[in-house]
Amino acid sequence: MSGFKTIPRSAVFLVQQANAVTGEVPYWDSRSQLLWWSDIQGHRLLSFDPETGGETIHNLPSMAGLIAGRLTGGLVLGLEDGLYAFDQEQGLGTCLLQVEPDQPLTRINDGNPDPHGRLWFGTMDKTGQFLPIGSLYRLGLDGALHRIGDARIPNGIDFSPDGRCFYIAETHERRVYVYDHDLATGSIGPARVLFQTAEGEAPDGCCVDAEGALWIAIVGGGRIERRLPDGTLDTVIELPTARPTMPILGGRDGRTMFITSQRRLLSLDALKHDKLAGDLLAVRVDVPAKPVNLSKI
Repeated sequence: MSGFKTIPRSAVFLVQQANAVTGEVPYWDSRSQLLWWSDIQGHRLLSFDPETGGETIHNLPSMAGLIAGRLTGGLVLGLEDGLYAFDQEQGLGTCLLQVEPDQPLTRINDGNPDPHGRLWFGTMDKTGQFLPIGSLYRLGLDGALHRIGDARIPNGIDFSPDGRCFYIAETHERRVYVYDHDLATGSIGPARVLFQTAEGEAPDGCCVDAEGALWIAIVGGGRIERRLPDGTLDTVIELPTARPTMPILGGRDGRTMFITSQRRLLSLDALKHDKLAGDLLAVRVDVPAKPVNLSKI
């Protein structure tokens, strides 16, 4: 790899110490100016206020693998059995939609609305065996849930700024895929491989910036990569933790990248050296976030 920009780990700083088992799915809420994220196996929803340093922790009844904003206000959380409303003041609300009620071995994992408000998300095996029993779904504007296809460990679900490209990482395959996306119908075309990681590393969560580039966490590789729409490696952010899980762009100017990470799957010896595993990190970047898509659920 050559010809790309490197942001050194000395530029990365700790913003919230949480010791999360698996910190994941960070979401920047521009309305409240809060960063929300999940400790999946810890059954916690956390928030961080960059202006004040304030933090909150909400205990959840099960694992949250999706956080997105709702057009009507508040958040939608993807818990193990379905999509739930969440309000900052009142906490967890009612179940908006059951997902795979007849499949007790799966949970929701990662998702994002498209520019029209359709909510795309995946499900995966929750037992830790990584069985191939997950799916990719699209929640239509009419409230109908459409199963798009099979998935195993779906991650990195996001859209290009114009909504015409749909991205998803299949972590077990070590591949990131891109699809043409029809904004009018919500349908997607055939998959194309954007890039594949080396053995021992895998793509995890991602976000797309205002220029249409994909920032993706390389779990096991200790870095975030910025990939151009053709897959070219443009920037590498070196991290002080081995297992980053997902970046998100936020802050008042959209140029602060928040990065979640995990302690899970690290040995006790590795944890002695990886002091920031499971914490929320941040780094400043040049290109801001694209507009946030809100779910119509």
